[in-house]
Amino acid sequence: MSAAAETPPALPAPDKVLRRLFWTLLFRGRTTQQAGAHRTRRQVGLGFTLLIYAGVGIIPALYARTSDSFVFATALHGFTFMFASLTLASSAGTMLFMKEEAEILLHRPVTPQQMLRAKCAVLAGFALLLALALNLAGLITGLGSKGATWRFIPAHLLSMTLLMVFSAAAIVLVYNACLRWFGRSRLDNLLASVQSLLTVVMVLSGQVMPRLLQMDAIKNLDHVGGWLLALPPVWFGALDALIGGSVLDQSALWFPAGLAVGVTVLTSWLALEKLGGAYGQGLMNLNESAGSSKESTKPRGVWLAAIVKLPPLCWWLRDPVERESFKLTTAYLFRDREIKLRLYPGIAPMLIMPLVMLFSGVKGGAETAMVMQGFATCFLGMISLQAMLFLGCSEHWRASAFFYVTPLRHWTPLFHGARKAVLCWLSFPVLLLQTTLLAGLQHSWLPFLLSLPAVFFLPAFSLVTGIIGQWLPLSKPSEEVKNSTTGCAMMAVSMAAAGIIGGLASWMWHIGHFPLYLMLEALLMLGLSFLLKYLMRDTPWVPQNE
Repeated sequence: MSAAAETPPALPAPDKVLRRLFWTLLFRGRTTQQAGAHRTRRQVGLGFTLLIYAGVGIIPALYARTSDSFVFATALHGFTFMFASLTLASSAGTMLFMKEEAEILLHRPVTPQQMLRAKCAVLAGFALLLALALNLAGLITGLGSKGATWRFIPAHLLSMTLLMVFSAAAIVLVYNACLRWFGRSRLDNLLASVQSLLTVVMVLSGQVMPRLLQMDAIKNLDHVGGWLLALPPVWFGALDALIGGSVLDQSALWFPAGLAVGVTVLTSWLALEKLGGAYGQGLMNLNESAGSSKESTKPRGVWLAAIVKLPPLCWWLRDPVERESFKLTTAYLFRDREIKLRLYPGIAPMLIMPLVMLFSGVKGGAETAMVMQGFATCFLGMISLQAMLFLGCSEHWRASAFFYVTPLRHWTPLFHGARKAVLCWLSFPVLLLQTTLLAGLQHSWLPFLLSLPAVFFLPAFSLVTGIIGQWLPLSKPSEEVKNSTTGCAMMAVSMAAAGIIGGLASWMWHIGHFPLYLMLEALLMLGLSFLLKYLMRDTPWVPQNE
């Protein structure tokens, strides 16, 4: 046998193998079941996502002709930072900290720094793919902005790449620091909260950003300083203008452009080198058993157990089964990542409407307040219904077998406890926050009066979910909520009914019969509540599916 034949083939570099592995995991998932169909769905989903991002990118591209190249580039980077970077942040936590990876990879000749660098490269590449779709229209129309030259396209591609590297490095830095300093259980809660918050911010940004671009102060920006230097899109927009041309004074752009480069380098060094050595230990800590964790010995839910014993909750939760269901639902609302990611972004539209008023400059006095309050009331009826539909499903649905072996007289106390948790922590707080925003924008107490009908109908509407059949908290697989056509129809009907109630409230205020309307509505909602509770009591237990 020749020496050439005995020479083994050259092995690929570990970094290259890791990048290919993590890229595959990002787009195919981590399960081998139904791999072909799952891969096809991921590819279709990615293509649809890129198409949506390209469509969103048309919004800032429309302002190229009326803006300086610096303002236009900053707007593009603002949209990119809001959408591409936040999408990256919402998915980075799962990819960075998978508990199984420590068992599979860390005993092999792979250093934690290599794993971290490979993951950062994949995250930055994924973010850059989203950013390219988002900036596609802007790259073309940007040539028509004031002061732009042919160098705008390569300059914007360079600054966009730096922005994505900065975003990926910043996300890795924050998550790694949190794992090192806060511990395993707090990291899980932090990831869930951050992902939920970022999704809400994306929804709000889609409404706020186009209105910001229409403000004269933004269109006619003639200097860079003050609080603007704290915004990363301004840094990278200055780098665009410095290379691609601008009507602004070039000397004023050097400092923010230097921040774009310097902060990106510093953040990358801190994420990959300074804290990179702690990444492996962090992965090992994720695999530690709950019994060996110091945090697991700390009692959880102490504050909640104390709150339910205080008025008015102790008067509202007299049934012990309702009280325990209230505590269980509250824990999932505040701790469970799946519930947070599905539920909280759906509440964002309830808060968008007052902000739209603010940036649109609508000032119509009492008439506008009545119309907007009635419109906002339409959405409030969806909160409890949406929450109850989501809370009926969970990844931990198999644990619901406990409900069937517990000697309970009926399933309704479990339903009422969860319903009251939704009213206490979601429906009424959102109503109060929305009404406060409207009152502040209108400089009037009128929105608080017009919100009184919602106080009466929200408890009645929260009962609707229970009349379609037995409802137990967290008792169904998560996939069932996606196929709930009954739930969608129920939300549509309830939203229409809530809109009618809100519209009637505005009209009754206008003609001077608002107190009479409140009294009649209170009686009607009270009767509806008794009727719905009676119908639920006649719905028997359904045996558990084997």
